[in-house]
Amino acid sequence: MTSKMEAELFCLHCNKDTPHVVTYAGKILKSIKCEECGNEIEIKREKLLENYAAEFIERILTKPYRMTREVEKDITKFILSLPIRIITKPYRIVKEVEDILKKD
Repeated sequence: MTSKMEAELFCLHCNKDTPHVVTYAGKILKSIKCEECGNEIEIKREKLLENYAAEFIERILTKPYRMTREVEKDITKFILSLPIRIITKPYRIVKEVEDILKKD
């Protein structure tokens, strides 16, 4: 999922603090754009994929722990949500990868 936020950052072209739009693909930084001069810094797609792959591996490795915590918190909710999560997970992963690969 792509998200945008506004932040006051120092612009190297304007040489002062200006409003910027910061774009994320999931939790990964995708670009930063100055709203005054329009200068934009984009992360290369290869680096985005590299970062996404590292984050994805971390998510896979921590999944058993996170699922155990969910079961301990509320086993009924966990069991009821599991079939839907199993069906929708592949689509959610595809959407994440598409967000990283697409150009704005």
